[in-house]
Amino acid sequence: MISIQVGSCKVDILPVVNGLVSEAEKVKEVFGKYEAYAASLGIEGLEALKKREEIGLDDIEVSELDIVYSEKMAYFGEVQAPSPAFCEIVDLCSESNTNVIPLDMNDFDYDEAYMKCVSAIEFTSAHRLAKKGYKKKMDLSSPEALAIEWDAHVSKSKGFSKLNRMREEHIAKEIRDIAKYRSTLLCVIEVERCEAIRNLLEKGSNE
Repeated sequence: MISIQVGSCKVDILPVVNGLVSEAEKVKEVFGKYEAYAASLGIEGLEALKKREEIGLDDIEVSELDIVYSEKMAYFGEVQAPSPAFCEIVDLCSESNTNVIPLDMNDFDYDEAYMKCVSAIEFTSAHRLAKKGYKKKMDLSSPEALAIEWDAHVSKSKGFSKLNRMREEHIAKEIRDIAKYRSTLLCVIEVERCEAIRNLLEKGSNE
């Protein structure tokens, strides 16, 4: 857990590993201790998770990069899509009549950012990036280490790296805005984004 004081709000960031089923337990352990809950998803993504049984998200199509990531992460246990940690926070909040606050861009803004950052060449080279990632020997000391190294591999593409920076800045801004109106906030965020978001929040607190 990463704890940061943002104004008068105590913000706890819970780093989670995308896809790993066991990560849902982390969310269960800390739920119920906060005034508000947020996740690094856009509003449409959160709504889709709420209705996933109705719309069949369990059969969602995944990219080649996601498939390779899942195969590597399976070293640590069962992997599922949608990500169990995010499903868990959505389900727990629904059961307690609490809304999960979206921290990430909405679909329109994300698509705009994607087109701005990722070139056509980078988009079409995803197969090559996935193939290289599949062959690459990665850090298996922990799920977190693997997730961070996989992100670094994908971020070798300047466009994807720039897109991630835009996401991190957006999420940090949203956390600062929420903190103005809450006393305690839990943010469920994928582990590979957490350090940069913490740095942005700490930088903002010192300015």
